[in-house]
Amino acid sequence: MWLALVIACSGSDDPVVSGVPRALPITAEQIASKRENEELRTSPRNLEVNYVKPERVYIDVHFLGGRRWENVREIVIDQLGTLSEEAVDAQGRSVKRLDRGTLTLDQDGNIDIVDIPLPEPMRRADAMVACGFSGLADKYHALDREFRVTQFQTFRRIVLHRVAPDDDLVDRLTGYKRQDRIREI
Repeated sequence: MWLALVIACSGSDDPVVSGVPRALPITAEQIASKRENEELRTSPRNLEVNYVKPERVYIDVHFLGGRRWENVREIVIDQLGTLSEEAVDAQGRSVKRLDRGTLTLDQDGNIDIVDIPLPEPMRRADAMVACGFSGLADKYHALDREFRVTQFQTFRRIVLHRVAPDDDLVDRLTGYKRQDRIREI
């Protein structure tokens, strides 16, 4: 009996659910075109060209970390000021000092470490938001002179430097992007 019911129902070309149109078969060209459009829309170079700094952000450390220096040079100069000094550290990484911060590039030319003095002492959550991060970090490791957040929003470590040892206000933020570039203490 069930077999007769299944055979009787399977012969119809009507959709199973009324109101839902039957899907047309997708061709390989449509799939390739859709994939190409998605790749272009989300490519790092396209994101950098269309970048607009959010209003409440002082310097967008979250955006800059991990980007190629050549691709975001104009954005960096716009946010951090002019390049005042270039050096190479003991590990062979390029260190760029700008008016409002310091960048350390890895051997591939990607921004690895971003060190930003904040414009004024502020609370931890406010400092995170001012640097482009979410202010919702749930676990801060409190040390004598700093607060640390690990594995947060694609950064290996974010260090918030305290104004004084017993103070909750911070005056500097350092973001470490890559895991293999940080020495554990």
